[in-house]
Amino acid sequence: MQTLIAQGVLILWPLVALFLYSTMSAGRATIWTLLAGYLLLPSGVGFDFPGVPELDKTTIPNLAALVLAFATARRGEFRWPRSKVLNVLMVAFVITPFGTAFTNGEYYAIGSMSFPGLGFREGLSMAVGHVLTLSPFVLGAALLANEQGHRQILLALVIGALAYSIPILLEIRLSPFFQLWVYGYSDTGYFLQQMRFGGFRSMMFLGHGLLVSAFCAMALLAAIGLARMRLKLFGIPMSMIAAYLAVVLILNKSVGAVLLVMLLAPLLLFVRSRFSLTIIAGLALMVVVYPALRGADLLPLQKIVETANTVSPERAASLDFRVRNEEMLLTRAEQKPLFGWGTFGRNRVIVVTHWGGTLDVTVTDGTWIIIIGTLGWVGYVLYFGLLLYPFGRVFRLRRAALPMASLALVAVHMFNILDLIPNSSVRPITWLIAGALATFFVGKRRAVGGTVRQFSHVPSTRNT
Repeated sequence: MQTLIAQGVLILWPLVALFLYSTMSAGRATIWTLLAGYLLLPSGVGFDFPGVPELDKTTIPNLAALVLAFATARRGEFRWPRSKVLNVLMVAFVITPFGTAFTNGEYYAIGSMSFPGLGFREGLSMAVGHVLTLSPFVLGAALLANEQGHRQILLALVIGALAYSIPILLEIRLSPFFQLWVYGYSDTGYFLQQMRFGGFRSMMFLGHGLLVSAFCAMALLAAIGLARMRLKLFGIPMSMIAAYLAVVLILNKSVGAVLLVMLLAPLLLFVRSRFSLTIIAGLALMVVVYPALRGADLLPLQKIVETANTVSPERAASLDFRVRNEEMLLTRAEQKPLFGWGTFGRNRVIVVTHWGGTLDVTVTDGTWIIIIGTLGWVGYVLYFGLLLYPFGRVFRLRRAALPMASLALVAVHMFNILDLIPNSSVRPITWLIAGALATFFVGKRRAVGGTVRQFSHVPSTRNT
C-alpha cells in the first residue's frame, strides 16, 4: 500500500522546486528540480485522477519546472527554440495521441480481460502527458543551450552520483532496501531481478537496478569529460572521481552499461572531436534504423544469442527472452502500424491458455518497442526524431571547435539513447540533455584584441 510519507513527498516537491528557483538561476534550478526529483522521489507511487496523466516522480517535477521556469526566468534568459524542424516535431508529437485515439475506438475482450475503446478524452489525456514529457526538452533548449549550461548539467550528474554512491554500495552489499526504509513502500516484483553474481544490484528510488547503472554510467562519462577539462570538485581531481564512479558502476553488475561506457569513453579520451562526432552520428543512425531492420527480420539475432551462450548461458537466455518478446510485440504492432494501439495495455499480447486462464505473455523492455506499440511508426519517428535531433546538429558542427563540456554531454546523451534499445531508461534528464544540445550553436572564432574568442549563438545564462 502506498504510504502517506511517499505521497506527501510528492505533494511537497513543488515547494522544493520553488525554493530552488528562488535561490538559483532558472537553468540551474531546472537541472536540480528534475534530477533531484528523479533520484529522491519514490518510484511506483502516484496520483491517478481520471482524464489526466498520472502525477508521479516524473510528471510532478516536470510540471513544477515548466511553471516556475517561465515565472522566474530573467528577461532574455528564456528563449524558445527557433528551429522550425524542432517546433514541427514538438507540435506533431503533442497532437499524435488524437490520431491514436481516433483509430482505436473499438472495444474488445480476450478471455476474462477487456480493453475499452479510446476517444477524445483519452486522446486529450495523452496529449497533456506529451506536453509534460516535452517540458524538460523545451527548458533545456531555452535555458541551457550553451557551454555553461552543458557544464552545469555534467557537474549535477557527477554530484548526484557521488551523493548516491554510498547508498548504492550499501544496497549492493545488503540488498535493495532504501525505498522500503525511507518510504515504507517497495516494488517487490523486481527484487529477484537484482540478484546478480552472488550479490545484488542497487535499486535505490529508481525502480530497477538497470536504471541505477544507467545513471552511474552517465555520471561516469560526465566525470571523464570534466577530467579532460582538468576540473576539480571539492578539491578532488575529477579523474579520481571518475575512477571511483567506475568502481561503483562495475560493482552494480550491469554488463550492458559497462560495455556502453567502454564504447563511448575512448571517444572522449583518445579520439579527435571531429572523428568522435562522426562515430556518434553513425551510432545514432544505427538507432534510427534498428527498429526497421528488426521488423524486417534482417538482424542475425539468433546467431548473436548463440555466440553469447558460449560466454554466459544466463546472459544468452536473457537476450533470447528479449528477442522473443520483441517479435511478439512487433507482430502485434503491425496490426496498427501508423498510430499504434494506445493505452490500457492494448499493445500487449494476451492469450487464453489451454486451462482457460487469460495471460499476458509479453514483457515490454525497450523504449522503441513501447513507442511503436502504443503510438505506431508515426509516434516513433516523432519521439526519436526529437531525441536524436541533437546528433544531427552537432554532426553539422563537427568542423567547429566544440567545447569539451558539449562533447562530453553528447557522449552522455549517446549512452542514454543506445540504452533505449534494450531498456526503458528515458527520463526527464534525458529530455533535458536532448534540449540543451538541440539548439546549441558554435559561432566562428574571431580575433579580438590579439586573443581568439569563440562565440555561441545562444546567450549564456547569468552566473550560477
